[in-house]
Amino acid sequence: MSHDMTSSSTTSVERLGSFPPVTAGDWRNMFYGERTPVNPEAAQMVYDVCWFLVKDGAVAAELTVVTFRVALSRFNEHRMPEPAAYTAWLASIASNEAHRHLEEFPTRRLSSALLEGGSSREAFYLADTLSEMRADYKLALLLRYRYNTPPKYISMALDMRPRRLARVFVKAREQFSANSSIAPAMLGRANPPRNRTLPQIVEPYGKKEMRRKILGYEWLDSEFPIIPERDERRAKWVTAVLTAVILIAIGIVITNPWGAERPTFVEPDPPAVETIDG
Repeated sequence: MSHDMTSSSTTSVERLGSFPPVTAGDWRNMFYGERTPVNPEAAQMVYDVCWFLVKDGAVAAELTVVTFRVALSRFNEHRMPEPAAYTAWLASIASNEAHRHLEEFPTRRLSSALLEGGSSREAFYLADTLSEMRADYKLALLLRYRYNTPPKYISMALDMRPRRLARVFVKAREQFSANSSIAPAMLGRANPPRNRTLPQIVEPYGKKEMRRKILGYEWLDSEFPIIPERDERRAKWVTAVLTAVILIAIGIVITNPWGAERPTFVEPDPPAVETIDG
């Protein structure tokens, strides 16, 4: 089942006409770190990303607040990506916060198999499919199919070169299609349940709250957050390589002792041949 993504009803925050988290361009409040009005459409976008990852309306609404608190604090530090990257940037923060919640509360969540037909069941079905995938695969598919984000900004969000992104996207799409009878393009049409009031005003985090040990992740030079799962996989890969190198080195030492201590085999002298004088 294929659908044209240009007909998607979802909105990219770049089209809102003002800085994504704010209504009426309230720059002064943001500059001084005060409580700031949130653009309702941007809030809905962040909520949708969070919901597809956690499948819980109450939690998704809470994570939407957290996402904007982080975003506003980065603005106060004058550390923002270029405006054309706002959708990918906010979605990346939302993805990190959603996955951190899932790690802290790994409980079973409602499945599409328990719901009757309708738009909510379709959204749950898509979320069920995403739940079996890696964090970077999920984010790549949501940005591509739900918000039609240009590859340049998806590359920034995932911190990878375009060629590597192309391979990752192909794998993500194949994995999604293998586990779903609905095409991933339907991510742009699905409507997550919206029974929670989304934030209208958000107060940014302070500098202390933004420290890595509290916030939980670091930032790239592009001002996008590092995906913790990818950082952990990289650390595990490096650890595995170092372990293999150490084991190989130990094996070489064991099988090749020092030359000065190695016993050597000495050929015995040939037996003396006695001759009879005659």
